[in-house]
Amino acid sequence: MRAVIISGCALSLAGCMGVPGGNEASKGPNRLTAVAGYTAGYDAAGALVVMRQATPFANYDGAEAKRAANAICGGAVASSIDDTYRDGAWVFAEGCA
Repeated sequence: MRAVIISGCALSLAGCMGVPGGNEASKGPNRLTAVAGYTAGYDAAGALVVMRQATPFANYDGAEAKRAANAICGGAVASSIDDTYRDGAWVFAEGCA
């Protein structure tokens, strides 16, 4: 599987869709809200991947990443014990609630 680098984060090519503003704009339940300073998309497994535009997230930026994910999801990310930090991004395994 090929990978593409976006803001320092390697993502599956199949799971990363971009539009102006940096967020996925598909119709339906997977639609993401644009939030200034952040980009987000779904990976091939359906996890929400959130990145900070200015400086990549660090492992200790989980609280900020979750606040951004809540805003991107339009209210609530489905946070779980499977959420992880990977290559400058926070990955929320369950996606949006």
